[in-house]
Amino acid sequence: MQITSNEIANNKYVQIYLTREELEKQETKEIIENYKKDKYSVAFFVTGKENYPEVLKKIIAKQVGLTDNVC
Repeated sequence: MQITSNEIANNKYVQIYLTREELEKQETKEIIENYKKDKYSVAFFVTGKENYPEVLKKIIAKQVGLTDNVC
């Protein structure tokens, strides 16, 4: 599971990238509920296990690119 969060103009956002199996775990459900209680807008991206490493590489590359562009 990979979680990214951001706050823009006092609005909180979180994106959760995970497999279907991770989504069904009680621990994951508790994490999601905590974000909702903290007034985050929550987005889920569910992928199959076979695609998961590829998806994580893209997420990390995107985060690095965004960090490099911050002034």
